[in-house]
Amino acid sequence: MRSPTPLWTRCLLGLAAPLLASSLLGCEGSSTEVLHQNTTSAGGAGGAGPGTTGTSEGVGAGGAGSTGGAAALPCKRGMAYGYNSVADLKALSPGVSWWYNWALQPDNDSVGSAHAGLGIDFVPMAWNGNAIPDLAAKVPGDTRYLLGFNEPNFGQQANMTPTEAAAAWPKMEEFAKAHDIALVSPAVNYCGGNCNVTDPFDWLDQFFAACPTCKVDAVAMHWYACTKDALNFYLDKFESKYKQPLWLTEFSCLDASDTSVAVQTAYMNEALPILEADPRVARYAWFTGRHDTIHSIDLLGSDGQLTPLGQQYVQYPQSCKK
Repeated sequence: MRSPTPLWTRCLLGLAAPLLASSLLGCEGSSTEVLHQNTTSAGGAGGAGPGTTGTSEGVGAGGAGSTGGAAALPCKRGMAYGYNSVADLKALSPGVSWWYNWALQPDNDSVGSAHAGLGIDFVPMAWNGNAIPDLAAKVPGDTRYLLGFNEPNFGQQANMTPTEAAAAWPKMEEFAKAHDIALVSPAVNYCGGNCNVTDPFDWLDQFFAACPTCKVDAVAMHWYACTKDALNFYLDKFESKYKQPLWLTEFSCLDASDTSVAVQTAYMNEALPILEADPRVARYAWFTGRHDTIHSIDLLGSDGQLTPLGQQYVQYPQSCKK
């Protein structure tokens, strides 16, 4: 079984929003990142940029600028986690409408058979370029969205330069077009060491310069800062640079000296209203269900049981579209 291992460096992020950009770019490690040891082999990358258009009401699976293909997203809230059981999904289902596990298939056959009946959408990910040959054999037939590569600017993740990503992306497009699937960009974040590009926006811009006609229906990112000002800064910058809907596919509070349950609870109370109200945010996912060492971020306790933080996440009011 794949076990997420924490890897982080910290930077002071408790600043007023106008100061955040310079402070982030000035730090060696400006955001917590988590090492996801994927079950697929290493390699690959991807990107997102201003080449296509869309709205937070849905992302298209047609050509550049399309808003056709996948249906509108009724609810935003999801979870980044790789070891769900059917009981876990039942516990989450009142407030979580989707999840992904950094892989092309659901966690196991039981979950794969049960999730649709529980109203929880599974979103596969091509973790790296080496996953592309397996798309046809492994991606479930009811897939509507396909996530791109995981943190390609990180050496310990997908680890591909923008140019390498641009070369790999057309194969993703070919599969998506053939199956009427919308493509979500690779998820980037600020990298604090062993990076091919430190700044996520530089990586994305270089990708689109290398592949100006690449089709990307939504833009994904990760974020581990712990204040609403930091979250607003990050969202505002993505929204100012890219036209597509946004997917925040990993977030929780890990870039702080105190990552206790109380801190997670307070941050979640600040973050959820922002994410629910922002019309550009199409989906978001808390990291994670159960962590090996940082249990303060766990949404799940024993099998099929929510932690108090999980209850808060599931029960928080949602702005679902009709």
